[in-house]
Amino acid sequence: MHKKLSMLISASVLCGVVAVGSPTAMAQDINYNLPSAEQVQQQKDSRGSKAVSERIGRRIMAAFDLYTEEEDVKGAIAILEDLDPSDSFDRAYVDRFLANLLTEDERINDALKLAKRSADANVLSWNDQATILRLSAQLSLQVEDYRGALQYYGKWLQFTGEANPDVFLRIANAYYELKEYDKVIKPADLAIANYEEPNKNAYVMKVASYYERKMYQDAIDVLEAGLEVLPGETTWWNQLGMIYMLEEELDKALQTLEIAYLAGYFDKENQFKALVQLYANNGIPFDAARLMVKHLESGDIEKTSRNYRSAASNFEMAREYSRAAKIYALAAGVESDKDDRADLYRKKGTAHLRAEEYDAATDAYLKALDEGYDEPGSIYMSLAEAYFYQNKFSQALKYVTEAQKFNDQRRNARSWESYIRSKASNRGVSL
Repeated sequence: MHKKLSMLISASVLCGVVAVGSPTAMAQDINYNLPSAEQVQQQKDSRGSKAVSERIGRRIMAAFDLYTEEEDVKGAIAILEDLDPSDSFDRAYVDRFLANLLTEDERINDALKLAKRSADANVLSWNDQATILRLSAQLSLQVEDYRGALQYYGKWLQFTGEANPDVFLRIANAYYELKEYDKVIKPADLAIANYEEPNKNAYVMKVASYYERKMYQDAIDVLEAGLEVLPGETTWWNQLGMIYMLEEELDKALQTLEIAYLAGYFDKENQFKALVQLYANNGIPFDAARLMVKHLESGDIEKTSRNYRSAASNFEMAREYSRAAKIYALAAGVESDKDDRADLYRKKGTAHLRAEEYDAATDAYLKALDEGYDEPGSIYMSLAEAYFYQNKFSQALKYVTEAQKFNDQRRNARSWESYIRSKASNRGVSL
């Protein structure tokens, strides 16, 4: 526990001498034109030195020993909180040490207050000043003071001249949280450029920035570039496919989501359903239906009437009418609304009729009537047709007669009546 903090405690306090310089104004806006190594070295050299006062030094050492030897964080905090240094350097040094202890003790707001006071004094040694500037920024992020985080990260960049990718990424995140999405791109790009190994989060920030601004093609470009260096980022394949859909690049969307699906990258229902939709939109209804049924059966997609209906309608589009009828039956089986259930039985009957499964068609149409289908005239006509093709002419005549009671079916029903009577007569059937 104490090892991390020990590294933050300058060894110079033990000998009583530290570097110090006069406070200088620092720009509060992020300036990405960093000072050169020579300029940073000049800053280091220009900071003078000053000894910690003997009284404060003794108390700091007592707190340090309590912390490192007994791991007594609260005891060390109590010693330092009891101090009231009059010297600006002593005050800044105590504040820095205390801010670290308070952070470990999870008193973040108190730690931030002291960290900022120490950083703003600008009197510590170069290393200590750099450390407290960064701590001020990090603590600001923790309490969601994103303006404060940007201020201190900006100061840290100009003070150290270090192109630190983690800092750039945190700056990008702060801008995102502030909804200043256009300002996310620059630090995210700098993070990408300075990471030794690709970091997915920098790409994520850029995609989020473009997505929030509805700049979908730019988001696509980022995801494509990201997948070139991090092809194993499974969620990116899905995101890329979805954004292709937003841009109506359906061919690319289908290709991308097919890759993700075959690679086993899907783990959400909407991903399976998006691929189903793409198959349908790209004129491949059989694959759309097959995929939907497969993942309904596996439980990846919820077994709802709507989802079954989607599969059935795609089977119909693919002229797989028998399969469509079976799926319409499953849809009806989970449908709670009576009117919708009646319509599903009607669709089932029509699918059977198209498959020339006339006996099954009549059963489905009769169930639609039992459920109270609200346009029975059309059902009567379909029943007449189904019975006719089974050579059950008396039943066909019965339902075509019923159909004539409905204005929208009367003319067609009368024509069918003549046809049925003629066909029955030719077969020697008396009606």
